[in-house]
Amino acid sequence: MFTRSRCRAWGAASFAAVLGIAAQFPAQAAAPAAPAGLATCVACHGTQGQGSAAGVPRLAGQNAQYLENALAMFKTGKRSNPVMQPIAAGLDDAAMHALATYFAGLQGVALAPAAPPPADLVRAGEELARVGAVSDPTPPCFSCHGADSRAANPHFPAIEGQPAAFTVDRLHEFQARARAKAPDPATMTAVAARLNETQIRQVAAYLSTLKPAP
Repeated sequence: MFTRSRCRAWGAASFAAVLGIAAQFPAQAAAPAAPAGLATCVACHGTQGQGSAAGVPRLAGQNAQYLENALAMFKTGKRSNPVMQPIAAGLDDAAMHALATYFAGLQGVALAPAAPPPADLVRAGEELARVGAVSDPTPPCFSCHGADSRAANPHFPAIEGQPAAFTVDRLHEFQARARAKAPDPATMTAVAARLNETQIRQVAAYLSTLKPAP
């Protein structure tokens, strides 16, 4: 989980980074207009929304409706995070919409892991993501998070190219939610509750190796 101290460390140069965002886009393409509050976001998520291997999620190219809904959930406390909740609390609906639209419009850069994940984890994670765990049964990740499903339901986020640490943390969050209250069937909370720690790390390793969704 990323922490406030990590974000403060990255935030020292955030304002200068925002001023330089335009230079990171191709000369023929105009950089999206920077919305209010962007400096706070890029301090942790990167100037191109690429996230970090420390567990900060990738925002670039993510569905705008998903991002906006996530901010709203942080604001109301439905999603708990010591960094994001106070930030979201200071945003009104217009600001959340503007930030979500901005990051959805970025392509960003692919995040290179500090070291490639072990090949055996990646292979096992690919099977979970594409086939599922038949013995449980646990559905494959891409049955909901594939491109076609995301187009049908914009609240399903893209998961390709997310840092492994973020995927692990997020699945742990769902599991904590399942322990607190019996999850509704066919929800992400119910799916995560079926996964063991090895499976979580397998699927996180595999997803981290994929090219981010366009």
